Amino acid sequence: AVLVTASRQSLVSPVSPAMAVRRFLGALLLAACSALWALHSATAFAGLSAQSAARSARTARAAIYEVMVTNPSVGARTRLNINEMTTVEEIITKSRMDMDFEMSFLDGDWNLYDISDETKPLSGAMGQYNLRPWGPEG
Repeated sequence: AVLVTASRQSLVSPVSPAMAVRRFLGALLLAACSALWALHSATAFAGLSAQSAARSARTARAAIYEVMVTNPSVGARTRLNINEMTTVEEIITKSRMDMDFEMSFLDGDWNLYDISDETKPLSGAMGQYNLRPWGPEG
């Protein structure tokens, strides 16, 4: 009888540490490229470019005005962002809520004046008055 012996070799080949690092860096580079591509295509998918988004933000900011409402008897103040269609009545209602003057017996005792001419109360939409766009310079 002849006895044949075969040596069993491992199915997993030995990997050097340098080769493992190269594989890890390759996978990391692939993941980074995939993430960049996904971010770039997400903007294109939405149909917005960075330039058109910035333009629409400037357009939206151009229509915002800031008013400061002060109750001089107690020194309470509030700031509101308005547009040209905001009415004086809306400003008074919002200001009263912000300054906690919502008592019903105070109805009718509120007027809104322009700081440059405090002799004539304002009424109607704010677009008819000399509104200056809000900005960091004031």
